[in-house]
Amino acid sequence: MPVSTAPEEPAPVSDFLTAHLSEAAREMTAAVVRSVPDYEQLPRELIEQDLIHRAEDNLRLFVRLLAEGREPRPADLDGMIDVAVRRAREGIPLDSVLSVYHQGALAAWNFMAAHANTSAERDDLLATVPQLLRYLGIVIPGVAGSYLHERQDLHWEQREAKRALAQALLQGKPAELLAERFGIVLGGYHAVALRTADAVATADGARPAMRVIHGEIDALSPLALTVLDRAGGWVLVPVSEPLARLDAAVARIASAAGVRVIAGTATAATVSEIPARAEEAGEIARLALGLGRPTGVYRMSDLALQYQFARPGPARTWLLGLLAPLAEHQHLMDALRAYLAHDHNRVAAAESLVVHRNTLNYRLNRVAALTGYDPGRSEHTPLFAAALTAFDLAAADL
Repeated sequence: MPVSTAPEEPAPVSDFLTAHLSEAAREMTAAVVRSVPDYEQLPRELIEQDLIHRAEDNLRLFVRLLAEGREPRPADLDGMIDVAVRRAREGIPLDSVLSVYHQGALAAWNFMAAHANTSAERDDLLATVPQLLRYLGIVIPGVAGSYLHERQDLHWEQREAKRALAQALLQGKPAELLAERFGIVLGGYHAVALRTADAVATADGARPAMRVIHGEIDALSPLALTVLDRAGGWVLVPVSEPLARLDAAVARIASAAGVRVIAGTATAATVSEIPARAEEAGEIARLALGLGRPTGVYRMSDLALQYQFARPGPARTWLLGLLAPLAEHQHLMDALRAYLAHDHNRVAAAESLVVHRNTLNYRLNRVAALTGYDPGRSEHTPLFAAALTAFDLAAADL
């Protein structure tokens, strides 16, 4: 490596790199392929036609900056940014993309160090360290920012595509072409209706919670299709994915959102069943939310009675009529609830009301006298339990 004696001449390192550009680029590429697993899998022709040429371009830029004694400008990074965008689209992780620059710089340094045979040449090489660090300090953040911006755009596009597909499936519209376009195989789905007691938040406050919601759904199944907003929404999870983790996911969503979160679920065996099962899941979630149930996942087995009594009909009308005589006697309603809640144990029921057992007996007798049905009779007890369920649904406007 020749030693420079005139300050106005290009640095010796620049001369050396210019003379050995192709050889140094191949050393850099070989080091990257050896040390970065994602690049090791690249086809040989891509390595020959792209990576080596990109390494040469980087070396030329560095040589020019050394000669001009300046840092990279935004326009100098255009080629590297184009590569970062392409790698983002190819799905290569960001850490691998950035490792290329570190490994490439190390390989180039080792290549030059191996040819620095005199103390003057080694001094010249060491003198380039500040410039190299400044170069990497500008290039790497620029590449990372462009990569992340592209990934965000791609993620948004993918999320919107899944949203459009979910909407089509929920509405019973043809979805095969849209699914095929994005490589999604349609089949049976667990329909999950997410509902919150209040909107998650507004403006900036909603963003962290919505990120948690989307993150939890993605962790539940990367194949899940969603239509979500701050008030809840729909999630379609392939039946091949178990729902065992849904309860924990809903609990974490509730914690992040700071509100009560209810999930109603129903399973569609085929695509054609999705609208009906989604409607069922939505009704289950609506009932659980309206009845004040705690955060959790609810299925038909949890609310079958409530689901049935929420529908208008002669049975619901009759049950509401059974309790009509008690409308002006809240203490009698409380006695009836306590008696049923404690499995007909009058002592426990009386203690829960903080009254004497005889007082409870008197109130239950009054219920029988006003309604014509005796809570103490085994054949009448289920009627009162059903009537209270219908009453609570009506009170919650369900």
